[in-house]
Amino acid sequence: MLSGNELVWVIALSGVATLLIRWLPMVWQARNAGRREPNQRLRRCLDAIGPSAIVALLAASFWGMVAPQPSMNAVLPILCGLAGVALGKKVLKTIAWATLSGVLAYGLTVWALA
Repeated sequence: MLSGNELVWVIALSGVATLLIRWLPMVWQARNAGRREPNQRLRRCLDAIGPSAIVALLAASFWGMVAPQPSMNAVLPILCGLAGVALGKKVLKTIAWATLSGVLAYGLTVWALA
C-alpha cells in the first residue's frame, strides 16, 4: 500500500509525464513545419504515441495485480478494460476510440464494484 507521500509523488510524476507526452509532439511538429522533407524519425515517434498511451493504461491497470494475492475486484476491471480496448479497436478502427472505450470499461467496472 502506498503512503500518502508516495501517492502524491506518483500522481505528480504521472501528471508531468502526461503533459510531456502531449506537449513535446506539438513542439517537435512546430519545429519541423517549415522543412521540405518530413523527418521520418519524428514521424515514427509521433505514430508511437497512441500505442504508448494504451500501454500506459495497461500498466496502470495491471499495477493492482502485482499484489501477492490479487482479488477479483482488482482483476475484473483489468479484464473489462482490455476487452474495451480490443472492442473499441475492432469496431471503431482507431486507437483513440480504443483507448477511450478501454478507459470507460475500466472506470465503469471499478465504479460498479465500489
